[in-house]
Amino acid sequence: MANTVNRPVAPAPSRKPAVLAATLLGAVLAVLLSGCGQQSADADPARTDDRSTGASQPADATSGQGSRIDTGTVYFHSGAAPTPEVRQVIENREQLDAFARRFGSARGQEITARAERADFSRQVLVGWSVTTGCATWPSATLHRSGDTLGVVPGAHHAPPRECLAAQHALAVFAVPREKMPEHPRLTH
Repeated sequence: MANTVNRPVAPAPSRKPAVLAATLLGAVLAVLLSGCGQQSADADPARTDDRSTGASQPADATSGQGSRIDTGTVYFHSGAAPTPEVRQVIENREQLDAFARRFGSARGQEITARAERADFSRQVLVGWSVTTGCATWPSATLHRSGDTLGVVPGAHHAPPRECLAAQHALAVFAVPREKMPEHPRLTH
């Protein structure tokens, strides 16, 4: 009888690390590209761009975007922090508190503190949050055309070619009651 040695059989190489790496890469790319393709102020055909300086200027607000109706911005923030998209006419303190709670404790407290002096007998607040794609807005104004309200971003630089995170803008505008339409439509 021949002398045979029992050798352990090596398991076949596992494909699990390759599958895991491919899945992880796909997830990372999906997160990184999530902001790209979002509508931004720079996709607005009413805007003109000065590519030589990289600055973008809003078009004349009276051409297609109505007239400005806010008397100022009570609160404004623009950045990469995730923000729920909300558009709301705020007519009293209770509605203000409910609106502010949607944005977390710290930001919500900041919104209510900045709106502390709002006189709801003479004005309303209009809260507006929007994904701006890859663009970071330095400011915004609220405009009216008929019953439609829309936000116009302040002049800002064109977004980077590579978008690593979606940007968001959150604004609360003060608006005299007499400038508000009876049944406002808040656009994107």
